[in-house]
Formats: sequence, structure tokens, C-alpha cells
Amino acid sequence: MIIESTCPRDCYDTCSILTTVEGGGATPLRATRLQGNPRHPITQGFLCWKVQNALKFVYSSQRVLYPLKRVGRKGTDSFQQISWQEAYREIARRMRDIMDTHGPQAILPFDYFGHMGLLNKHLSQRIFNVLGTSRCSPTVCSLAGRTALQYVYGGYWGIDPEEIQRSRLIIHWGLNAPWSNLHGHNLARQALHKGAKLYVIDPVKTSSLGKHLDIRPNTDNALAMGIANYLLSKGLYERATIEKYAYGFDRFLEVVKEFDLDKVVRITGLPREDIVGLAQDLWELRPSFIHLGFGIQKHLYGGEAVRAIALLPPLVGGMRVHYSNTDRELDLAWLQGAHLAKSPRKTYNMAQLGKILEENDIRCLFVFNTNPVVNLPHQNLVKKGLQRQDLFVVVHDLFLNDTCSYADIVLPSTSFLEGLDVHVSYYHNYMSINKKAIEPLGEARPNYLMLRGLAESLGLKEEGLYFPEEDILREFMGRSKAVDFSLEELKGKGFLKMKVMPQERFPTPSGKIEFYSQLAEKDGLPPLPGYYEESRDGYPFQLITANEMHLTRSQFHNVWAEEVEPIVLLNEEDAKAKGIKEGDRVRLKNKLDSITMRVRVSMGVRRGVALTYGGLWAKLTGGKGINALIPDKVQAFGGNAAYNSTYIEVEKL
Repeated sequence: MIIESTCPRDCYDTCSILTTVEGGGATPLRATRLQGNPRHPITQGFLCWKVQNALKFVYSSQRVLYPLKRVGRKGTDSFQQISWQEAYREIARRMRDIMDTHGPQAILPFDYFGHMGLLNKHLSQRIFNVLGTSRCSPTVCSLAGRTALQYVYGGYWGIDPEEIQRSRLIIHWGLNAPWSNLHGHNLARQALHKGAKLYVIDPVKTSSLGKHLDIRPNTDNALAMGIANYLLSKGLYERATIEKYAYGFDRFLEVVKEFDLDKVVRITGLPREDIVGLAQDLWELRPSFIHLGFGIQKHLYGGEAVRAIALLPPLVGGMRVHYSNTDRELDLAWLQGAHLAKSPRKTYNMAQLGKILEENDIRCLFVFNTNPVVNLPHQNLVKKGLQRQDLFVVVHDLFLNDTCSYADIVLPSTSFLEGLDVHVSYYHNYMSINKKAIEPLGEARPNYLMLRGLAESLGLKEEGLYFPEEDILREFMGRSKAVDFSLEELKGKGFLKMKVMPQERFPTPSGKIEFYSQLAEKDGLPPLPGYYEESRDGYPFQLITANEMHLTRSQFHNVWAEEVEPIVLLNEEDAKAKGIKEGDRVRLKNKLDSITMRVRVSMGVRRGVALTYGGLWAKLTGGKGINALIPDKVQAFGGNAAYNSTYIEVEKL
């Protein structure tokens, strides 16, 4: 039997999957094979290595299958099995006591996109809107870039990736496509066979395709301004497009004059001829498709970089870049239950959880869909906060990850094969179904059913908390302008394309592309783009943390621990200068902490860069992860985390 599934991972591709299920009758159904759906126009019938092997994850002997209660000290995995009834009773009792004593804002749900399903991610917010708890702003990934695009375009939807096949020029700017966007990489490969040209702009060489521009980290906005200066000084820009769609262009002209080629070469470290070549190709090879990776905006001035790059397409007659296509006319607020909230909820910056817990205002942390101990900056401060004896911590997960080690109650979660959901992608424009393929293992429950049970235990009466899942999906789809098909049609086809947002619609104050951003000015930020140097704190290396090929954030590390070793990649010349050889152990250190790991010497990493991989569980790598070195400072654009504004020393052991 073949069941239509959808990968729920925090990944661009949101693959359509065909799951082979065997058994039935007296034999429990068991998934035996996962294949890409060949009918899907984006994912085209093949899966990444992680999901090809995801059954090892689903059927892992390490799965948490029953509720657990702490019996040992926090920071250890000392638990005893309890029933769901006991777990709910304890959680409800503690939450009621906290709300009676400190108010509902002393409860903080802490979740992200470990599961990106509409039910598991968005519907799961309803109980917290009813209770009036605090909330977290989503600042650990893409918010700076989305904020920047709202300043420029009034929204952050981008070009439909199906346009790649019709593009003559493709630019992967800060995007490791083979690892992070495999199917986009494949679309670019197909376009190259048709004669397109590809640039990859990144301080790390991540692909053998295209021309690699080895840019100095955090200087992308200077490159964008230099390209704009070159085009404008040569008269290579579409005057009709600017006259029709641009606001504040004259003031932008004055700023961009400061970025002559000599200055941009000095800042970016790129050869003059490469900058000129890219600028000329932007003008001559049209239409173009610029795909900005999320890493580009994970430094103190990352939002500035996205804003500057976003202004290049209109210069050459285009409209937008591609960054994140989640800005659609989907009624997510209704699905999340915003209408059930009785008053505004207090909002915290999730990138600064350590500082939040240090203030002692939060007395209950309810974690699902994420692993904050591994994924957040300032890991040691996060751990310290979680060790508080007056902090009641609940974690809902499939495995005993690092955060579970600080939980009072651990609840078992399902894999994507064990329940119904519907998915949209932040890359392409297809909605897809995830049908239940197998029964939940043990006593595992999906997020939305786990929280429905908690609502019952708390005695909540709001009707919006108790629902047949298919009914609520039907109403959500009916409320969403982007959806012009029914749930029944979606179930029948497996995936269907939503309405694509219009490229020439700009809901800014002026109704145009704002080279001079009135929204940024209103937020107290510079209305015009610029370039700002960062302080290196006296350290010679810039630390960049990328996603490891085998992992999606911190998911899969325990399952693939043998394949994943903590390593740091150094440029061959940097290693030679320090007497470091391939395989040597080194200490990475700054004022926050130090961590040791093995070296891989690579000419694919720019000099002055130390590249390592995030998402590795601290408990599997000596008790400390790379985020122990990363400060929890945030940037002005959206309060986004600045992971790549981390500077270190590297010492041979």
C-alpha cells in the first residue's frame, strides 16, 4: 500500500513522499520504504539522504514512547515512566498554581519549526492564546531578512522557484544549496543545461556548480551597493521600471555613490573583475533569479545586507529576490487562535532565552518543536536557567535530547508518519497532504492532540480547542485566499499549487519599492541602506556555524552520531601559519567559553574563517556544543540572532 506523505522538516524543499506500508489485519502496519513523489514539479521524485533514511529515525530504539517524570537531578536523564493521566494531572496542577500565584504570563511556550505542519505547528498555539501565556518572537532564523524585505517591498514573498527554468542568470547568495536546498540546486543544474549562468556568493565553497565568489563574511551589503554603483554609473539600469515602481531613488543615488569599486574590493576581498563581471551579467543576462540564503542575515547587520541586495532586481527590470515564500494569504492567525486571546500576550525574544530565565519571571517553560539547549546562542546561560529549581519544564519530543535533560516531565511525540497534517513550503508554492501511514508507536501523540488533552485536564471550555482535525483544516482553507481548492481535492491529488502572490504588488506606505524606507524610518532605523563594520573583539577568526549535511538543525544527530563528528574547517594557509595539520585537535575559544574539536584543512574555506557545524547534541559531544561560544546579542532588524557575529581564537593542543 502506498500512502502520500510530506516531509515536515525545517527545510526549503518540503518534499512530497510516497510511503510504502505493509501489514494489516492482525499484523500492525509498518512503513518499509520512503520514495520521492515523481509527480511533484519541484521535488521531482528524489529525496535527500536524511529522508531516504528516515525510517531509521522513525523506528529508532531510542524513541521516547511513554510519558516520563524526573526522579534525578536536573541535567541528567534520570526519569521514571508514568501514565498520560499522571502526566496531565501534574502539568495541570503546576500550571494552575503558577497562574494563580504569578499570572498566566509566567508560563512561556517555547516552540519553533521542528515540525512544520499546519496542525502540529500552528494549531498547537490555540491553548496558549486561550490561557493568555507569554510568547516568543521567532528570532533564531530568518526574521531579519523578512523584516528587511518588508521595508523594501512591503512583504517578503519572492519569485516563484519554477521561474528558475526560465532564468538566464541564477545567483545563490549565501546559500549552500546542495545541503540546504537540494531540489533548488537540481533546478539550477537543469537551467545550466539550458544555457543559464550560476554564481555562488559565499565565504565557503559549497558547490562545484557555477562561479564561486569567495566573499569576506558580513560584507554582502557592500557588494550589493558596489554593484548598484557600477550599474548606475554606467547607465545600465531600467529607467522605466524605476520611474514606475521606485520610491526614494534619488536619495539612494547619493548613498550608493560612496561605494566605488576600489572601496568594495577592499571591503569584500573580491577581485575587481569578479565584481564587474557579476554586475555586467545582471544587466545582460535577464531574467535573473537571486536566491538569498538565511545565513546571509545571521550577523549584526544581516538585515542591512538583505535590504541592499533586494534593491538590485528593480535596477535591471526585475521585481524581487527569492528569500522566503511564507508571506501568503493564509489565515494562520485564525488557525493559531488569535481570536481566542482575551488580551495581548507578553512577547520575549527567543534568541535570548538564557537572559529571560535569569530574570525569574518565567516559572513554566513548555517546549515542543525545538531543542533550545542545542540550538540557541549562549548555551551555558540557557543551561543555567533551565537548572532553576523553581522552573517547571515540560518537553514534548521523540527523543531524550539535551533539553529533555532539564525537563520535569517528558512527553512522547509522534513522527510525521504517525498522524495527519497539511504542509506549505517556504520555498515553493505547493500545499501538500501528509496522510497517517502507521499508528503511533507506544503512547506517542502529535503536538495538537497532546495539547488538546492538556486543555481538557485544565478544564478549559472554549470550543475552539476541541475539533475534528479535518473540519478545522476545511475551515482554514476556506478562510485562506491563497487556497482555491478543497481538502478533499488535496487528499485526492496529494499536492496542489496555491495562488502565487503578485510580483508587482508592494504594500509599502508609498505602494512602491522603497529605496528610501519609510517603515524603517518609523522603526528608528536608517531609511537608506548602508554598510557597517563589526568589532572583532580582538579575535583573528570569524566563527561561522552551518547546518551539517546529515542533520536538520538538531534533528537526527542521535540517530546518525557515528557519521557526525564535531570538526572545524580552517583554510590551508591559516592552518599552516599556526602549525596545524589535518586531524589535529584544537581549542576554539573566546570570552564566553572554549571547546575542543578536530581540524579539517580545506581550501574551500576563506582565510580568517573557522567553519563548524551547529545542531550537534552537547550530550553526544563531550557535554558542550559550539553555541557555548556564540553570544546572544541580536540585531536591529527584527531582533534576529546574530550567530555569525562571533569571533574566536584557534589554538593547537
